[in-house]
Amino acid sequence: MLCSDGTKKLSFGGSIKDGDLVIVYEKRDVMKAVKVSETSVLQNRFGVFKHSDWIGKPFGSKVLSNKGGYVYLLAPTPELWTLVLSHRTQILYIADISFLITYLEIVPGSLVLESGTGSGSLTTSLARAVAPTGHVYTFDFHQQRAASAREDFQSTGVDSLVTVGVRDIQGEGFPDEYSGLADSVFLDLPQPWLAVPSAGKMLKLDGTLEIFGHLRCSFGHLKFMKGK
Repeated sequence: MLCSDGTKKLSFGGSIKDGDLVIVYEKRDVMKAVKVSETSVLQNRFGVFKHSDWIGKPFGSKVLSNKGGYVYLLAPTPELWTLVLSHRTQILYIADISFLITYLEIVPGSLVLESGTGSGSLTTSLARAVAPTGHVYTFDFHQQRAASAREDFQSTGVDSLVTVGVRDIQGEGFPDEYSGLADSVFLDLPQPWLAVPSAGKMLKLDGTLEIFGHLRCSFGHLKFMKGK
């Protein structure tokens, strides 16, 4: 599964183990996330695949069914996870995510604040970008959505890099404990302008704020240079 030793980038090393999450790849537009269980099977148009045959194989392996059909067992990287995750909300895809991470100037060790969490598509990529020593604090006002996101982050192995909070950022702002500590803040909210004053207080002297605007489906970019 996903591993990090605190000095290297996150990677999917070793072999597939019982309880791991894998992306079963049938073809370019047919993939699904499956949790490996030694006693389970996967049935599709290619036949029956025993999970027990998957255990011990490296990610990327081609595995055969009882009928001779095959699928590939891929690692749940942020790029692939975005394509198979449950859509609890509208999500961002890799093209926009890459743009955001660049404009937010996120590097390993960054402290990032995000609101709202939604389906966690962006959050998973943010976690990889800040690894191994940074952290993402993400907030959603919807308690069940936040709980589901926590489960997903644990399944994909980024839970040590992400803390999920339940909070109405538009109405309450970010918690004061992060004041002046954030390298980057991302807002994906119905009325993001309500959270801008709080976001400004959270940022370091040269921190970056990025805003996703639903009305025009566009991004706003602000570089904070306090005291100038």
